Amino acid sequence: MSTLPNAIPTEAADKEKLLALLRESRERFLSSFAGVRDEQCRRHPAEGCWSVLDCVEHVAGAERYMLLLLQGPRRPRPGGAPNREEFFLQCMTDRTMKAESPQGGRPRGRFANLEEGRKRFEISRAGTIGFVEENTEDLRCTEVTHPLPMFGDVSAYEMVIIIAKHAERHALQIEEIRKVIG
Repeated sequence: MSTLPNAIPTEAADKEKLLALLRESRERFLSSFAGVRDEQCRRHPAEGCWSVLDCVEHVAGAERYMLLLLQGPRRPRPGGAPNREEFFLQCMTDRTMKAESPQGGRPRGRFANLEEGRKRFEISRAGTIGFVEENTEDLRCTEVTHPLPMFGDVSAYEMVIIIAKHAERHALQIEEIRKVIG
């Protein structure tokens, strides 16, 4: 974790907002594939589309990677940097906005089944929640570079929003897949 001189802590209300987002999206994501049978989770709704298991693998891996970015060295956020918190709260779950996952975030069959994927996601999410709970700095004052070039540099606060909303985005995708695969 980065410690900056004269860093001020994130306000308690802001921290609680982030924690609520993380907890709500965790439940939304987990419930999106609850009850999916093993044979169903591998079905692709169409050629070139991800399965439920692919989505779970992607989210678990992406969250782990983004958390590592937050836990690593963060740069001071320039004073004139844009605040895009509301943008990320709104756009991340907009499934009409398409983005291709970076190569490292694409599914590669890392998990034998949904249970393994669920456990890995829960471990990653627990780490993200722990990061926010234990953080002693203002997360708006430091930044990291998001893996998608279209997002560029984001504040640590924005990255936590992205992490939460990313899981929600893929919960919606899983719900779409479930309608097709039965």
